[in-house]
Amino acid sequence: MFGFFKKKSKELPSFVYLESYSNRNKYFLRTLRWDWINKKEIHVIDNKSPRVITMGEWPQRIFLDADGQKTVAEYVIWMANQFDNGMVPENFDKSMILTMQDLIEDGQMIELIDEKTTLAYYLEGPKSNQDSDKAYQLMMKDGYIEE
Repeated sequence: MFGFFKKKSKELPSFVYLESYSNRNKYFLRTLRWDWINKKEIHVIDNKSPRVITMGEWPQRIFLDADGQKTVAEYVIWMANQFDNGMVPENFDKSMILTMQDLIEDGQMIELIDEKTTLAYYLEGPKSNQDSDKAYQLMMKDGYIEE
């Protein structure tokens, strides 16, 4: 009777690249620590090399969303649904996957895994919000850093 109040589901384009991507059902998670530069930008801290990494808006968003709780396919579809009126950019799936691949290949900032997982304490939030002693002890215990 009141069907006109129902929210119409968005129609997404077919994601051919995503469908053929062999790692579409893998979970992705970040592997490096991070902190805020300002209210909009982060920097990634690489303990293995003396560099601080900054990135553009999309790579940063993917990095921050890499929590080990969603697959590549789930994430691409969720992100596509964030666009108003189904205005998903052409080749959106390919662009997202290639950005993920860049984060993997350029410094192993994220990784793909087979099982859903929880981020370690020291990778979860910004470094400045963590208890540094607790983070240090957990990183030592996990072998993330060496003495």
